[in-house]
Amino acid sequence: MADNHNLQNPHAILVAYPLQGHVIPAVHLAIKLATKGFVITFINTQSIHHQISKSHSSPGDDLFAGARKSGLDIRYTTVTDGLPLGLDRSLNHDQFMECLLNVFSAHVDELVGDIVRRSDPPATCLIADTFFVWSSMVAEKHKLVNVSFWTEPALVFTLYYHWDLLRENGHFGGSGT
Repeated sequence: MADNHNLQNPHAILVAYPLQGHVIPAVHLAIKLATKGFVITFINTQSIHHQISKSHSSPGDDLFAGARKSGLDIRYTTVTDGLPLGLDRSLNHDQFMECLLNVFSAHVDELVGDIVRRSDPPATCLIADTFFVWSSMVAEKHKLVNVSFWTEPALVFTLYYHWDLLRENGHFGGSGT
């Protein structure tokens, strides 16, 4: 008979792209996985956390306070995106995108390393939004399985995937545009 006393729940680290249309599906995924026995560590940006906290009556709560009260093991932590908390990211889009590509990844890498070293049960995978092009490198560095999470409709994925073919066949973006 197998020795089952050492079996632990899988532990996923989940990183959402810091825009509302990406965070909400990531929150739903975190809760769904937790109901199936996963331990989840959800990494959110400090700026998104700050926006959410301002809109809640209990400022100490995070997105998963209610889920934890129901017995789900969802841990929550924040990380800087590299920009000052007060900076309006929607008005500074280019700077925000630059930081997400070149600065945020280093902060996430460091935090994932800390989680991997200290977590119990040990982290087993990194689930990151598909828009993060660096997540596979972070996962590989920390010996985690990399899972790419697509938060948009399947049609949008298909359009992105076939972008060149659609242009080539003249479905949009005709010559010179």
